[in-house]
Amino acid sequence: MATDLTRYEMMVIFKPLLPDDVRKGAHKSVLDLVKKFKGEIVGADVWGKRYLAYPIKSHEEGYYIVYEMKFPQESINEFREEVSRISEVLRFLLTRVEHIEQVKKKLNKKVIEI
Repeated sequence: MATDLTRYEMMVIFKPLLPDDVRKGAHKSVLDLVKKFKGEIVGADVWGKRYLAYPIKSHEEGYYIVYEMKFPQESINEFREEVSRISEVLRFLLTRVEHIEQVKKKLNKKVIEI
């Protein structure tokens, strides 16, 4: 039986002072978790190191990556738990994206109007 995949966006803030190989390993851990729960990565946007709005666990900066993914809705809670256990992650926010075509259309209109 085929499972419908729901579209999600997840912003992950990694600890800022991680060596490149450790950060790449943490990124790979996220990708492996998506595969483990039968999801797929549609895209990843690396924002890099940025200042946080407020300190998190005594860090004032974080390394941001935004993932676009398709994921089976029934396993999303388990996925969240697993991501929260990755020690290199300061914070993450996972949101369900509905009507992606309408969102992109509105964003394009705003860009043109400005």
